[in-house]
Amino acid sequence: MNRWLSSSTLSSTLRWTHQPARYLVVAGTTSLVYLGLVAGGLALGLHYIAAILVAQVITISFAFPAYRHWVFAPGAEWTKDLARFVSVWSSGAVAGLVMTPLLVELAGWPPMLAQVVALVVVSVGSYLSHRFFTFRQVSP
Repeated sequence: MNRWLSSSTLSSTLRWTHQPARYLVVAGTTSLVYLGLVAGGLALGLHYIAAILVAQVITISFAFPAYRHWVFAPGAEWTKDLARFVSVWSSGAVAGLVMTPLLVELAGWPPMLAQVVALVVVSVGSYLSHRFFTFRQVSP
């Protein structure tokens, strides 16, 4: 395997950058995969809400370990981190599920454009929530 693409090289490279930059890389990658899944669902004929829900379920399965390992220092117990992560992720998903239909049904936007806008808006709150709630560092 190319040494520039190995997990350990990527991990050590990301550790040397600032946390917001690491978040942008991981969240950006996660978002592109997520949007690809939504687009795939739409291409298969799913209603946009169904496509969003399927994409959410698939994406969270790799988002948690990626955020925990490469962006934020893991807490002592991964189960507690996971519970907090799911609560933050769910809040963002609900916000997207409210915002997207408003933009599609009321403003007449295409579902993918509405989903991209919702994703950008939710991302700011998501970073802050993960930083100060999900992966917060608790003193012993």
